[in-house]
Amino acid sequence: MAKRKGQTEKACATRRQLLDAALEVIGEKGYSAATVDEIVEAAGVSKGVAYYHFKSKAAMAESILEDGIGRIVAGFECIAAEAPTAIDALTGMIELFASGIFENKAFGRFFVSELWREGRAWSEAMRGYERRLLDVLEGQIARGQREGCIRPEIDPAFEAVALVGMVLTGALYHLGDEGPLTREPLGRRDGAPEEAGLEGGGLRGGAPEEAGSDAGGLCGGAVGGKEEFIARIVDFVRHANARPDAPCA
Repeated sequence: MAKRKGQTEKACATRRQLLDAALEVIGEKGYSAATVDEIVEAAGVSKGVAYYHFKSKAAMAESILEDGIGRIVAGFECIAAEAPTAIDALTGMIELFASGIFENKAFGRFFVSELWREGRAWSEAMRGYERRLLDVLEGQIARGQREGCIRPEIDPAFEAVALVGMVLTGALYHLGDEGPLTREPLGRRDGAPEEAGLEGGGLRGGAPEEAGSDAGGLCGGAVGGKEEFIARIVDFVRHANARPDAPCA
């Protein structure tokens, strides 16, 4: 019994090792350019061992996506069930999603590339996760409309897709070495006067030093770390979707 348990644990560890290597290689080179030879080399195993666990590179990719998206979906559904309002739910989902990308940039790049890759062939399980991800977002947007916090003319289905794209691409832009979100705002470049920014440099207005950021405040300078990025995304979503007369705007 102990021997069988040890073999199972070793097999699980090897499988995890292969998936981590596949994510690293595919995240760096893209799915089409990555090869099984490169993945097994990064994993430190033989090709025979790789094919014992996965019948193809596509099977590895599906497992990565199903695992990653599955965890996000589970988190979203838990947040939706417990949040007292739709705005609280959407804020929690944005924080969870963006944090996951910050903690695993390779997965974020892989997810983005798969969304747009021609000829992609996702498994039924992966398509189910994708549908659940969008459904839970769409449901909370519709809930916000019923609660009177989100504008009634917004299409919840379109907004759900847009929200996923915005968080994914925004986070990856931010994490890039020279991404546009790491630069000083346009109105402040090349010696431009500080007054050129929006209402004193912030989406919320007010003096930059009041926003509590070393880079000039939440909206007054280049985006800083994960928390500041998430705050910006949440701020944008709240203002873009809120009814002007809503008490929760």
